[in-house]
Parts: sequence; structure tokens; C-alpha cells
Amino acid sequence: MDQVAALARDASMSSSYKPALLKALVGIIRSGAESPISLLQIGHEFVNLYWVQTVVFRLRQAATITAEPEVVRRIRSTSDLRSVRRLTELPADTRLRLDREMARVLTINVLDRFHRSAPSGMPRLYDWRRGDDFITSDDETLAFVRTSGHALETIANHWWARYLERVNMLAPLIIEKVERNGAERGSLAKYLKILRVTDRTCCFYCERAVEGGETPHVDHVIPWSFLLSDPLWDLVLSCASCNLAKSDVLPDARYLDKLAAVAVDRGKRTLPVGVGSPLITRDELDRYYAAALSVEWPSGWMPVA
Repeated sequence: MDQVAALARDASMSSSYKPALLKALVGIIRSGAESPISLLQIGHEFVNLYWVQTVVFRLRQAATITAEPEVVRRIRSTSDLRSVRRLTELPADTRLRLDREMARVLTINVLDRFHRSAPSGMPRLYDWRRGDDFITSDDETLAFVRTSGHALETIANHWWARYLERVNMLAPLIIEKVERNGAERGSLAKYLKILRVTDRTCCFYCERAVEGGETPHVDHVIPWSFLLSDPLWDLVLSCASCNLAKSDVLPDARYLDKLAAVAVDRGKRTLPVGVGSPLITRDELDRYYAAALSVEWPSGWMPVA
């Protein structure tokens, strides 16, 4: 564990590729992989990690999206082209192409530089020769990663979050977003029961009445993938078509006035204990909205007339 402690003291790996490589290797080795480990396998894990960060949480990996590495931009463009937010919904051939592109990037400027810029005291985790499509690790190194894997992943998350905080200054909960290897959110069923009592039974966006056997959806006005939480002030009833069409895009700013008014109405009601306050000021909403815009979150959605 002395090697891990030395690693934690020295955060000299500043770019996202290096902590991503450490996190990927830890995950692969702890899952039971033996040496050699193919670059395609590492590339596959890279896509998993970057997809969650850049597609789901929309964290930039550079000061602006246009300055990001080509492969990260390719992940974004693949998501947009396919209209896919979940990685599992990508066609197999498209996913394999992304994995191969990531594996190629590893050979250009990642594998060689990882140990050169690694913190002092960090053991050599692998060997790689240019032209090989795999890396090798001896049994002692594999055992070290397996026994120290949790600490190593924590260090990788710290490096990565520290870097991302500099290029996503107003994005909330960056550390938690980096720590998550998936993006599943909790059930909103309890909020549906509350909103059916406190709010009008019509869609917040298109104002169409939700009638008959139709079950209204609960939508986050400021996207969940930005806030990473379910504050009551951010939740509204929506028809299915608006909820699905809006996805994780910010609505047009004119909806902030409406959301602030809804919060005032809810504040006049007695709500169940433990659901959080429904109150938020218009200024606070403006700050959340501006923070999302500052990290180039897509915005301006409105229902089709």
C-alpha cells in the first residue's frame, strides 16, 4: 500500500486519457482478465467511460467541445447521428468501430506516455511494444492491482475530476459523475403521486390535458443528468410525447417563469415529510440554467405547435 500512498500524493497526470487508462485497467484486471490484455478490450472500456461522461453527463474533456480529442467528438457525433443516449442501444458494428478507434488512439499518445508522466512511486502496470495490439503485466502487478484496485480507482477518479473541474467550472457533482460507471436514476413514482395532487393534470410544456387512462410522466425541467438529483422544485408533470421529445435538453428559458410560479403554488400546500422543499426563486433557476449553458448544454427545446 506504500505504492498507492505515493500515487495519491502526486497528481501529475493532468489529461483525461491517463486517469481513464488507469481506471480502465483496474476495471479490466479486477474483472478477472489475465495477461496479455488486448488493446481492443481497453478501447472497449474507454468507450464505456467516455460515453457516460460525454454523452450522458455532457462533461467536456477540454475547454470547449470543439477543442476536444477527435475520438471524444466521434462519440458525441455517433450519439447524435444515431439519436442514441444509451450505449447499449448502439448497433454492434457501430460499437465495434468506436472500440477500434479508441484502441488506435491508445497507440498514438497514451500507452507510451502513461508511465513517463506517472507519479513517482507508482509501479509499472504494463509493458507495451509499438506494433503490438496488446499489453502484458506480470503476476505480481496483476495481484497488486486486484488487491489495491479500490484505492487505485479512487485515485483515478480524483485525477479525472480534478481535470474536469477546470474545464466544466459550473457543472455540479463532477466527482460523483466521474465515479459513476453508469447513469441509472432512481424511480420517480413517489413524485408522480405528489404532483398529481399539487399540480394541474396537464402537461407542463404543451398544456394538453392528461386524461383517461394515460399516465403522466414526471420530467426534470433542468435535466437530471446535469443536476444528478431529484429536487421537487425541478419536477413537473408532462405528457409522454413532450417528455420523450425533450429528453435531456434544456427547455426554452421562458419556462423558468412558469416553473417559478409552480413552485410558489406548491409552497402553499402541505407536502409529505422527506420529499424536500418545492421552493426556488427565479434568480436561483436562472443560475442553474446559466450554469448548464456555460458547459454548452443543448437548450431551447419547445414542443411542436
